[in-house]
Amino acid sequence: MTIILWTIATYFIASIPFSLVLGWIVLRKDIRQFGDGNPGATNVKRAGGGLFWYIVALLLDGFKGLFPVGIPYWLMGWQGVEIVPIAIAAILGHAYSIFLRFKGGKAIATTGGIWTGLLGFEGAIVIAITLSYWFFAVKEEDWAVVLMMLSLLAYVLYTRGINTPLLPIWIGNFAIVAVKHRHSLNHLPHLRKGSAV
Repeated sequence: MTIILWTIATYFIASIPFSLVLGWIVLRKDIRQFGDGNPGATNVKRAGGGLFWYIVALLLDGFKGLFPVGIPYWLMGWQGVEIVPIAIAAILGHAYSIFLRFKGGKAIATTGGIWTGLLGFEGAIVIAITLSYWFFAVKEEDWAVVLMMLSLLAYVLYTRGINTPLLPIWIGNFAIVAVKHRHSLNHLPHLRKGSAV
């Protein structure tokens, strides 16, 4: 019962559109009117928030995954299959927010948050390095995110093995991210000139 309640609470916490609220309070703008129309951190920057407010929004969206997942995983010892629905709930909350009629962002920052919660700083480092690399290597941002997720899978399998409960978390996470980025995935990625792929 505790796991069910924590999962539900995680979904509601992750559903809070912090970037959208930040845009309303700080910028006096609806950030969904900019860029790709998503209520995520990138559109805070596109709406004129600058680097500072972009980082604040990024951290807030990341914390929605970090704390609800990291606390039970490290402090409560839920390191088996019980952590799976909680981690997936964090991604679902951001991507399909109940407060936004089940619309939401692309879940990149929240993905970083849950994997930092699960892997500690190594998760943050792996995601930061691989995402930066793929953003440099390919022209399409959506493909960069997908390739980052595949790189994360390789790292998890190499360091944790195939029987880890982190694998079903990755599968659920990847499925949601792929759906949210699907519009640019109908063709193979284009490499940037000079990229070492």
